[in-house]
Amino acid sequence: MPGIRIGELLIEQGALDERQVRHILRVQRATGRPFGDLAERLYDIDPRVIEDTWVEQYIRVSGVIDLEEQKIDQRCLRVLNRRQAWQFHLLPLQRQRRELHLVTCADHLVRAMNFLSHKLDQPIYMRIAEREQLQAFLMKHYPVPDYIAQYAQQL
Repeated sequence: MPGIRIGELLIEQGALDERQVRHILRVQRATGRPFGDLAERLYDIDPRVIEDTWVEQYIRVSGVIDLEEQKIDQRCLRVLNRRQAWQFHLLPLQRQRRELHLVTCADHLVRAMNFLSHKLDQPIYMRIAEREQLQAFLMKHYPVPDYIAQYAQQL
């Protein structure tokens, strides 16, 4: 992602220092392996730290959207069933230039991406919304009994 590199964020967090990031970048150029994978292998960085940093990087680049300002194409809602939408905190929005735009919250981005990589065979573009607003929109478009919504809030 242009603008904010994951190595810079890991330095900001104190997980790596500049020398370590330069080393990872040299190894990355030679091997083609992802930066996060190399940070885990070379410097024993916890995979959850890499995931959290990737989520932060994604949010800094793409921002957080207000669902009230988004157009939702009802046809796109059929891409997921109710269980999938709630389990992975995903709301399909619309199609733009062959990409399916979906929304999740920061807490569920990694899990949602893992699910979508196995579920959908089409280009996707992920957007991030605040968790409470996303849940309200899930209830509107994929209604479930309150006890299920409350359980999903704990996931």
